[in-house]
Amino acid sequence: MTEACEGSVGKRILQYLMRYGMYLIFLLLMIYFSVSNPNFLTFNNLILILQQASPHGIAVIGIIFVLTVGGIDISIGRNMFLASTLVGVMTVNVSKNFLDSTAALAACLGIAVAVGIVFGLLNGIIITKFRMVPFITTLAVGSVMRGLGLTISNTRQFNITFMSPLASGRIFNIPYVLIIFAVLLVVSNYILRSTTFGRHLMAIGNDPENAKKIGINVDRDTILVYVICAVLAALGGILSAGQIGTIAATFGEGNEFIAISAAVVGGASLFGGKATILPGAVVGILLITLITNGMAMVNASPYAYTIVRGAIIFLAVMLDSINYKGVLR
Repeated sequence: MTEACEGSVGKRILQYLMRYGMYLIFLLLMIYFSVSNPNFLTFNNLILILQQASPHGIAVIGIIFVLTVGGIDISIGRNMFLASTLVGVMTVNVSKNFLDSTAALAACLGIAVAVGIVFGLLNGIIITKFRMVPFITTLAVGSVMRGLGLTISNTRQFNITFMSPLASGRIFNIPYVLIIFAVLLVVSNYILRSTTFGRHLMAIGNDPENAKKIGINVDRDTILVYVICAVLAALGGILSAGQIGTIAATFGEGNEFIAISAAVVGGASLFGGKATILPGAVVGILLITLITNGMAMVNASPYAYTIVRGAIIFLAVMLDSINYKGVLR
């Protein structure tokens, strides 16, 4: 009886760790970095972390929609590169008077939306109509996007300072990009949790065949989430490039890893049917950004960044796998 009781207690502890473990890690890292460097927990540095995290956080929102239906999109980084390259080319080739106008900003945002719609549709249609594996499909489409970006840019580096006022500007010391991220978080969270479309996505992720039987248009909704993901990735890309100020040939490489890992760390499942935008997307991307910022402030070796980040991501994926297989149920 005692052994059974102890086993039950141990199981409950593991279940709590699975549910709240990442929040605990987030808190412990905050405490460690704060003790190691008093400047870490200042208002300016916390705002800087939020500002740096926001463009990637926008992409995380998009990948959460895809993960919800059991899909994957590894063309995110290439999407960011292509959209930003097109904006950079426009910056170089149009007149200064146009660049000083709000029309230029609208044109840049239009480019992001157009790139997202075209390549999101391409990903979604190939996956749903030709029944290709999402990983291979988005890998191939991403390669095409990278090739187009390199061809358009001729591998040159572009200045994209025009986007800096939006990407790095602030109002009442609150970054514009953080406001954009917050609005998208609230809207996306409402869509996923409180609309018929969101419930359909959860049903598709849990069992696409049963979803079809109850009348859900699985192909249409799947295509739509890939479009949402691609549009948000392109938007995040031009905002990220605006913060950096330049676009090099390597821009966007590895960003799909950051977005997917942040989504999983925040509670989304690689197996579909489970996702959380608030607070999941926020915790995920902040944890990834926190590691980079905090370790820089404590003068840690740059090689240690990927080790710590990789360990946390491995833990999140392992817990997701354990939960999916029902080991602790």
